[in-house]
Amino acid sequence: MNERYLCIHGHFYQPPRENPWLETIETEESAAPYHNWNERITDECYAANLNARILDNQGRIIRIVNNYTDLSFNFGPTLLSWMQTNHPRLYSGLTKPSLSNNHPGNPIAQPYNHQIMPLADHRDKRTQVIWGIADFRHRFGHHPEGMWLPETAVDLKTLEIMASQGIKYTILASHQAGRFKPPGGEWQELPDGINTSRLYRCALPSGGHINIAFFHPQLSRDVAFGNLLRNGDNFTNRILESFQSTTDTPELITIATDGETFGHHHRFGEMALAYAVDKLKQTGIRVTSIAEYLALNPPDHEVEILENTSWSCDHGIERWRSGCCCSTGKHPLWNQRWRAPLRQAMELLRDRLNPLFESEAVKLLSDPWAARDDYCRVIVNRSSENIVNFFNQWAIRPLSAVETSQALKLLELQRTLMACFTSCGWFFDDIGGLESILVLRQAGRALELSKNLFGTSPETSFLTILETAVSNRPEWGTGRDIYLRNVPPLFVGLEKIAAHFALTSIFENPGPTTNIFNFRVDNTGIRFYGAGSGRGSVGDVVITSLTTGERQRFVFTAFLTGNLLQAGIKTFTTENDYDALAQYAADLVKNNFGINQIQNFLTTEFPGNTYRPADLSPDMQRQIIGKLLADALTDAEESYLQIFNRTRSVMKSGTDLGLKAPALFTAAAERALNSRLVAELKGHNINIPALESVLNEISSWKLNLDLVPLTESLTRYLERLLVATPDEPTLDNFVALLDMFENQGVLPDVQQLQNSLHQLRLETYPRLKDDPASASWVAAFHRLAARLNYFVH
Repeated sequence: MNERYLCIHGHFYQPPRENPWLETIETEESAAPYHNWNERITDECYAANLNARILDNQGRIIRIVNNYTDLSFNFGPTLLSWMQTNHPRLYSGLTKPSLSNNHPGNPIAQPYNHQIMPLADHRDKRTQVIWGIADFRHRFGHHPEGMWLPETAVDLKTLEIMASQGIKYTILASHQAGRFKPPGGEWQELPDGINTSRLYRCALPSGGHINIAFFHPQLSRDVAFGNLLRNGDNFTNRILESFQSTTDTPELITIATDGETFGHHHRFGEMALAYAVDKLKQTGIRVTSIAEYLALNPPDHEVEILENTSWSCDHGIERWRSGCCCSTGKHPLWNQRWRAPLRQAMELLRDRLNPLFESEAVKLLSDPWAARDDYCRVIVNRSSENIVNFFNQWAIRPLSAVETSQALKLLELQRTLMACFTSCGWFFDDIGGLESILVLRQAGRALELSKNLFGTSPETSFLTILETAVSNRPEWGTGRDIYLRNVPPLFVGLEKIAAHFALTSIFENPGPTTNIFNFRVDNTGIRFYGAGSGRGSVGDVVITSLTTGERQRFVFTAFLTGNLLQAGIKTFTTENDYDALAQYAADLVKNNFGINQIQNFLTTEFPGNTYRPADLSPDMQRQIIGKLLADALTDAEESYLQIFNRTRSVMKSGTDLGLKAPALFTAAAERALNSRLVAELKGHNINIPALESVLNEISSWKLNLDLVPLTESLTRYLERLLVATPDEPTLDNFVALLDMFENQGVLPDVQQLQNSLHQLRLETYPRLKDDPASASWVAAFHRLAARLNYFVH
């Protein structure tokens, strides 16, 4: 029998969702109940594939596996950057270097911003490839052998650049092959499509070559859009049936799909994948990567590609530059004529701003475009030392702090301009959709940087073009309307960060240095006046952008009067002026001046620079309103607790006599008892009888449990029990807590607990299972495992 190989490739990607001024993702309502789509898809897919369950025929977990060890995969650099900050354990789990037969493991690179490469100009093609490689090396620790092309959109110029940068192969759809030539034979047409069971060499105009794997069209389509992932056995059998096994030559099946297919697009798809891979290995199938297969079986067939084609557009690459009919299919009557003017508007920004960049950057950088190619090393590591090393290489002379900031802003302009072409902006059905707004945000950031750097911007021409991009929803208007409604409110500069700091200073003293989004705040000290709902603060702060190094010193004063929160901000002048401002604010609070007097003071001292929460970006508003509510809730909880403690014994006597508790008492008891449960679960040594007593009291008075905080607190506490090696009583207490809370309808995140138990199973259980002195611990572990539906064999 011939050798049979299987490569399953997952293309994991999300567009950069961050507010480009804050470098953080703000709330995306359509992802509810999650904060944003990255969080939602992480839960459903990225994290699920790190801990994929394999079940037995009784539905019990028999193994938890890391699918990334068997998948060939690429992750978008901007997605990995977000994951590194927000989910470091997941990030570490999938970026650990893995080697197979002394060859690099499964991950491959991709062009940095997911541009449609045939539509990019030559400079962007080059930088996108170089940045993709640099980001990969930073995260995976070695040079990538392969590179995934966004939407598999391909042209020879891009392949030339990839090959020149040491990329050995890419993966394409079978319909992107033109002609092929067998060893020693002639070029042949492909009336029935190309044989996808081998690799091919593609000759390049420079005289070099790159290798290409073509994925199996039907299998890949059925995985992505069919029912193959609904049943692991069906998936396994379809793969086995797809091997030809008619020759003695090695045979390769490559399946390629969006990585989000495994768990997000198809719920539990990660489990079908894990099950199928496990079964296929048992049949002798070698699950491999293209890098490993290439080393073992160098191609002897040649191929010519069809340029300007992709895997997701029947018209080549028109989906990203014209009104072709390719769409998601959700709105069959809509048109996509908005796509052409959106691309024209972005190309206008690039073509107008690139010459301005070059003319200014050459005053600071020895080679602006080469410096841009190298700038990815700053993006992945913005430490002061790394930035100094970068400019030691590229600056024409030692730069002042102001000049360094100017150079960083110029390079950030280039980063933003390339992000404007992220392919998702054109992929979906309307310019008013979330993904198109994401690229419009990048355009807004580029326009703002242009005004800051050059004193001018092509905004008028940009908006004129967007006016011709008409939404399919009449109420959304044109691209111009969508831009003006969604982008300018997000603008954030140093002064707004100072305003955010000032408004939050009413609630807490943050210390001498703190970070707000991608800004550092150095605080020389805040003076506080008053208390409760009539208080104020005065401060002196330096705000520094961690992205561009731009900095400015401000003074502020903020007041909370009743429920009205407001602040004034201005540039620092002298210490005497600051002291006078502080004294005036102190007098206002001390003398209980009303809202009108405070507003008069703010408008006089800070003309045009007064702020309320509504003047800030949406997530800034949410943070501040959350602090206001928390402040009020603390007062309310204290009042409820007092009511509950004062009337508790009387009400118990009344309810024993069959009297109905008043609503006010019920509310007070509910709040007090739920708070006690949460507080107890946040402690280190839980008193189980005390918890049981509180739960019984809640049940006897027929009170409601506050499920969200209780579930989170219970899950975190139980996870803490499993992090270190727990003793036998701890394991039994774990089961007791589970039973106690589940009987009251509080269900912890069992998947997280199973994952933690699995680590204990791998790291501790093997050492203790055959130790007679640990027999009672092993028995307790088995009881806990059974409780969590985890079969230990």
